Amino acid sequence: MRLPQTLLRMKRVLCWGLAATLSVLVIALVPVQAADSDAGVAKRKYLQGIKGVDDRVRVDITQYPWRTIGRLNRDGSYCTGVLIGPSQLLTAAHCFWDHRRHIWAVPSAFHFVVEYEKGTYGAHTKVKSYRLASGNPSAANGKAPMEQDWAIATLEAPLGETYGYMSLAGSNEDQLKLYRANGAIFVQAGYSKDISHILTAHTDCEITGKKNNSKNTGSVLLHRCDATNGDSGSPIFVRQGDEYKLLGIHVATFSYKNREAVGVAVPSDSFRQAVPKY
Repeated sequence: MRLPQTLLRMKRVLCWGLAATLSVLVIALVPVQAADSDAGVAKRKYLQGIKGVDDRVRVDITQYPWRTIGRLNRDGSYCTGVLIGPSQLLTAAHCFWDHRRHIWAVPSAFHFVVEYEKGTYGAHTKVKSYRLASGNPSAANGKAPMEQDWAIATLEAPLGETYGYMSLAGSNEDQLKLYRANGAIFVQAGYSKDISHILTAHTDCEITGKKNNSKNTGSVLLHRCDATNGDSGSPIFVRQGDEYKLLGIHVATFSYKNREAVGVAVPSDSFRQAVPKY
Protein backbone atom coordinates (compact mmCIF):
# COMPACT_ATOMS: atom_id res chain seq x y z
CA MET A 1 0.00 0.00 0.00
CA ARG A 2 1.08 3.56 -0.60
CA LEU A 3 0.77 6.47 1.73
CA PRO A 4 -2.42 8.33 0.74
CA GLN A 5 -1.86 11.68 -0.91
CA THR A 6 -4.04 13.35 1.76
CA LEU A 7 -1.57 12.14 4.38
CA LEU A 8 1.36 13.47 2.39
CA ARG A 9 -0.28 16.88 2.14
CA MET A 10 -0.90 17.16 5.86
CA LYS A 11 1.23 19.40 8.02
CA ARG A 12 4.09 17.45 9.54
CA VAL A 13 4.97 18.35 13.10
CA LEU A 14 8.46 17.31 14.19
CA CYS A 15 8.43 16.72 17.89
CA TRP A 16 11.42 18.70 19.15
CA GLY A 17 10.75 20.13 22.60
CA LEU A 18 11.69 23.51 23.98
CA ALA A 19 12.16 22.60 27.60
CA ALA A 20 13.32 25.98 28.82
CA THR A 21 10.05 27.71 28.08
CA LEU A 22 7.73 25.37 29.92
CA SER A 23 6.15 25.71 33.34
CA VAL A 24 6.93 23.11 35.98
CA LEU A 25 3.67 23.80 37.78
CA VAL A 26 1.67 21.24 35.82
CA ILE A 27 4.04 18.30 36.01
CA ALA A 28 3.18 16.64 39.31
CA LEU A 29 -0.27 15.36 38.35
CA VAL A 30 -1.22 11.67 38.13
CA PRO A 31 -3.10 11.26 35.82
CA VAL A 32 -1.58 14.29 34.15
CA GLN A 33 -4.84 16.18 33.71
CA ALA A 34 -6.57 15.08 36.90
CA ALA A 35 -6.29 18.32 38.89
CA ASP A 36 -6.36 20.78 35.99
CA SER A 37 -8.92 23.51 35.65
CA ASP A 38 -11.56 23.03 32.95
CA ALA A 39 -9.70 25.53 30.77
CA GLY A 40 -6.42 23.66 31.22
CA VAL A 41 -7.99 20.33 30.25
CA ALA A 42 -9.56 21.90 27.18
CA LYS A 43 -6.22 23.39 26.15
CA ARG A 44 -4.51 20.00 26.43
CA LYS A 45 -7.30 18.32 24.48
CA TYR A 46 -6.44 20.42 21.44
CA LEU A 47 -2.66 20.22 21.83
CA GLN A 48 -1.09 18.96 18.62
CA GLY A 49 -0.72 15.20 18.91
CA ILE A 50 -3.33 14.63 21.64
CA LYS A 51 -5.92 12.46 19.97
CA GLY A 52 -9.24 13.13 21.65
CA VAL A 53 -9.05 12.76 25.43
CA ASP A 54 -5.59 13.18 26.95
CA ASP A 55 -4.67 9.65 28.12
CA ARG A 56 -1.13 10.35 29.32
CA VAL A 57 -0.27 9.23 32.85
CA ARG A 58 2.83 9.64 34.95
CA VAL A 59 5.04 6.54 35.32
CA ASP A 60 7.73 5.46 37.78
CA ILE A 61 11.04 6.25 36.09
CA THR A 62 12.94 3.82 38.32
CA GLN A 63 11.00 0.80 37.08
CA TYR A 64 11.17 -1.34 33.93
CA PRO A 65 10.69 -0.46 31.10
CA TRP A 66 10.55 3.26 31.93
CA ARG A 67 14.11 3.42 33.23
CA THR A 68 15.38 2.63 29.70
CA ILE A 69 13.85 5.91 28.42
CA GLY A 70 15.52 9.29 28.75
CA ARG A 71 15.90 12.81 27.40
CA LEU A 72 18.38 13.71 24.70
CA ASN A 73 19.24 17.33 25.50
CA ARG A 74 20.93 20.07 23.48
CA ASP A 75 21.00 23.81 24.22
CA GLY A 76 17.63 23.90 26.01
CA SER A 77 15.87 21.71 23.46
CA TYR A 78 15.38 17.97 23.60
CA CYS A 79 13.99 14.77 22.17
CA THR A 80 13.15 11.44 23.80
CA GLY A 81 15.29 8.34 23.32
CA VAL A 82 15.39 4.70 24.43
CA LEU A 83 18.33 2.45 25.27
CA ILE A 84 18.72 -0.54 22.91
CA GLY A 85 22.14 -1.72 24.09
CA PRO A 86 24.75 -1.12 26.79
CA SER A 87 25.93 2.08 25.04
CA GLN A 88 23.37 2.39 22.25
CA LEU A 89 20.55 4.90 22.12
CA LEU A 90 17.74 4.95 19.56
CA THR A 91 15.95 8.19 18.68
CA ALA A 92 14.59 10.12 15.70
CA ALA A 93 17.19 11.23 13.16
CA HIS A 94 15.79 14.76 12.96
CA CYS A 95 16.75 15.26 16.60
CA PHE A 96 20.36 15.60 15.43
CA TRP A 97 19.55 18.20 12.76
CA ASP A 98 20.70 21.74 13.56
CA HIS A 99 17.76 23.84 12.39
CA ARG A 100 19.62 27.12 12.77
CA ARG A 101 22.74 26.16 10.80
CA HIS A 102 21.04 23.61 8.51
CA ILE A 103 23.65 20.93 9.16
CA TRP A 104 23.87 17.77 11.21
CA ALA A 105 24.98 18.72 14.73
CA VAL A 106 28.20 17.41 16.27
CA PRO A 107 27.66 14.44 18.63
CA SER A 108 29.35 16.11 21.59
CA ALA A 109 26.60 18.76 21.69
CA PHE A 110 24.16 16.19 23.10
CA HIS A 111 23.64 14.86 26.62
CA PHE A 112 21.45 11.86 27.39
CA VAL A 113 19.90 11.56 30.87
CA VAL A 114 17.99 8.61 32.33
CA GLU A 115 15.57 8.56 35.26
CA TYR A 116 15.02 12.25 34.60
CA GLU A 117 12.29 14.00 36.58
CA LYS A 118 11.88 17.66 37.50
CA GLY A 119 15.58 18.51 37.18
CA THR A 120 16.95 15.39 38.84
CA TYR A 121 18.30 12.32 37.06
CA GLY A 122 19.82 8.93 37.70
CA ALA A 123 22.76 9.25 35.30
CA HIS A 124 23.90 11.20 32.27
CA THR A 125 26.45 10.92 29.50
CA LYS A 126 27.49 12.64 26.30
CA VAL A 127 26.95 11.21 22.83
CA LYS A 128 30.17 9.88 21.31
CA SER A 129 28.86 9.36 17.77
CA TYR A 130 25.68 8.59 15.86
CA ARG A 131 24.65 6.97 12.62
CA LEU A 132 21.61 7.72 10.51
CA ALA A 133 19.46 5.39 8.43
CA SER A 134 21.06 6.99 5.38
CA GLY A 135 24.60 6.45 6.70
CA ASN A 136 26.99 8.67 8.60
CA PRO A 137 25.99 12.33 9.09
CA SER A 138 28.91 13.51 6.94
CA ALA A 139 27.50 11.57 4.00
CA ALA A 140 23.90 12.73 4.45
CA ASN A 141 22.63 15.89 2.81
CA GLY A 142 19.52 16.85 4.73
CA LYS A 143 16.74 15.84 7.06
CA ALA A 144 15.49 12.27 6.81
CA PRO A 145 12.16 11.24 5.26
CA MET A 146 9.72 9.77 7.76
CA GLU A 147 10.40 6.12 7.01
CA GLN A 148 14.13 6.71 7.51
CA ASP A 149 13.80 9.09 10.46
CA TRP A 150 15.81 7.05 12.94
CA ALA A 151 19.31 7.26 14.36
CA ILE A 152 21.41 5.13 16.67
CA ALA A 153 23.79 7.01 18.95
CA THR A 154 26.78 5.53 20.76
CA LEU A 155 27.08 6.92 24.28
CA GLU A 156 30.31 7.67 26.11
CA ALA A 157 29.11 5.77 29.20
CA PRO A 158 27.39 2.34 29.05
CA LEU A 159 24.18 3.38 30.83
CA GLY A 160 22.39 0.29 29.55
CA GLU A 161 24.53 -1.91 31.78
CA THR A 162 22.88 -0.29 34.82
CA TYR A 163 19.46 0.76 33.57
CA GLY A 164 18.78 -1.99 31.08
CA TYR A 165 17.89 -1.81 27.41
CA MET A 166 15.06 -2.93 25.17
CA SER A 167 14.90 -5.80 22.73
CA LEU A 168 13.00 -5.46 19.47
CA ALA A 169 9.59 -6.84 18.60
CA GLY A 170 8.66 -7.89 15.09
CA SER A 171 6.66 -5.26 13.24
CA ASN A 172 5.49 -6.75 9.95
CA GLU A 173 1.77 -6.82 9.15
CA ASP A 174 1.30 -10.48 10.09
CA GLN A 175 2.90 -9.87 13.48
CA LEU A 176 0.73 -6.81 14.08
CA LYS A 177 -2.37 -8.92 13.42
CA LEU A 178 -1.08 -11.61 15.77
CA TYR A 179 -0.48 -9.07 18.54
CA ARG A 180 -4.06 -7.85 18.25
CA ALA A 181 -5.47 -11.38 18.13
CA ASN A 182 -3.55 -12.30 21.29
CA GLY A 183 -4.69 -9.22 23.20
CA ALA A 184 -1.31 -7.46 23.25
CA ILE A 185 -1.26 -3.82 24.37
CA PHE A 186 0.58 -0.97 22.66
CA VAL A 187 2.28 1.59 24.91
CA GLN A 188 4.02 4.89 24.10
CA ALA A 189 6.11 6.90 26.58
CA GLY A 190 8.05 10.15 26.30
CA TYR A 191 8.77 13.66 27.54
CA SER A 192 5.97 15.74 26.03
CA LYS A 193 6.38 19.46 25.36
CA ASP A 194 3.70 20.66 27.79
CA ILE A 195 4.92 18.44 30.66
CA SER A 196 8.56 18.19 29.70
CA HIS A 197 10.00 17.46 33.13
CA ILE A 198 8.24 14.15 33.79
CA LEU A 199 7.96 10.96 31.80
CA THR A 200 4.39 10.14 30.83
CA ALA A 201 2.91 7.19 29.00
CA HIS A 202 -0.17 6.36 26.99
CA THR A 203 -0.50 2.86 28.37
CA ASP A 204 -3.08 1.44 25.96
CA CYS A 205 -3.05 3.15 22.57
CA GLU A 206 -3.89 2.02 19.08
CA ILE A 207 -1.75 1.11 16.09
CA THR A 208 -4.09 1.85 13.19
CA GLY A 209 -2.05 0.56 10.27
CA LYS A 210 1.21 0.21 8.41
CA LYS A 211 1.91 2.06 5.17
CA ASN A 212 4.67 1.78 2.59
CA ASN A 213 6.31 4.79 1.04
CA SER A 214 5.37 5.30 -2.62
CA LYS A 215 9.06 5.06 -3.60
CA ASN A 216 9.51 1.78 -1.70
CA THR A 217 12.11 3.28 0.62
CA GLY A 218 10.49 1.91 3.75
CA SER A 219 7.30 1.89 5.78
CA VAL A 220 5.75 3.65 8.75
CA LEU A 221 3.29 2.74 11.47
CA LEU A 222 0.25 4.99 11.97
CA HIS A 223 -0.96 5.31 15.55
CA ARG A 224 -3.30 7.08 17.95
CA CYS A 225 -0.90 7.37 20.89
CA ASP A 226 -0.90 10.78 22.63
CA ALA A 227 2.52 11.99 21.46
CA THR A 228 3.35 15.63 20.83
CA ASN A 229 6.38 17.95 20.61
CA GLY A 230 9.24 16.50 22.67
CA ASP A 231 8.09 12.93 22.03
CA SER A 232 10.21 12.48 18.88
CA GLY A 233 12.25 9.31 19.29
CA SER A 234 9.97 8.06 22.05
CA PRO A 235 9.41 4.29 22.10
CA ILE A 236 6.23 2.48 21.23
CA PHE A 237 6.22 -0.84 23.04
CA VAL A 238 4.15 -3.94 22.53
CA ARG A 239 3.23 -5.40 25.91
CA GLN A 240 2.37 -9.07 26.32
CA GLY A 241 1.78 -9.89 29.98
CA ASP A 242 4.67 -8.35 31.90
CA GLU A 243 7.01 -8.34 28.90
CA TYR A 244 7.66 -5.20 26.86
CA LYS A 245 9.42 -5.11 23.50
CA LEU A 246 10.20 -2.18 21.23
CA LEU A 247 7.81 -2.00 18.28
CA GLY A 248 8.97 1.38 16.90
CA ILE A 249 9.71 5.02 17.65
CA HIS A 250 7.41 8.00 17.23
CA VAL A 251 8.77 10.55 14.74
CA ALA A 252 5.98 12.91 13.63
CA THR A 253 2.37 14.01 13.90
CA PHE A 254 0.18 14.96 10.96
CA SER A 255 -2.95 17.03 11.30
CA TYR A 256 -5.93 17.00 8.97
CA LYS A 257 -8.08 20.09 8.75
CA ASN A 258 -10.96 19.62 11.21
CA ARG A 259 -9.94 16.00 11.83
CA GLU A 260 -8.02 14.13 14.50
CA ALA A 261 -4.23 14.10 14.27
CA VAL A 262 -2.38 10.98 13.14
CA GLY A 263 0.85 9.81 14.74
CA VAL A 264 3.67 8.34 12.64
CA ALA A 265 6.31 5.89 13.89
CA VAL A 266 9.28 4.10 12.34
CA PRO A 267 8.78 0.33 12.85
CA SER A 268 11.45 -1.83 14.44
CA ASP A 269 12.07 -3.84 11.26
CA SER A 270 13.41 -0.65 9.63
CA PHE A 271 16.39 -0.41 11.99
CA ARG A 272 16.74 -4.04 13.15
CA GLN A 273 19.85 -4.75 11.06
CA ALA A 274 21.64 -1.72 12.50
CA VAL A 275 21.10 -2.75 16.14
CA PRO A 276 24.10 -4.61 17.59
CA LYS A 277 23.47 -8.17 18.81
CA TYR A 278 24.09 -8.82 22.51
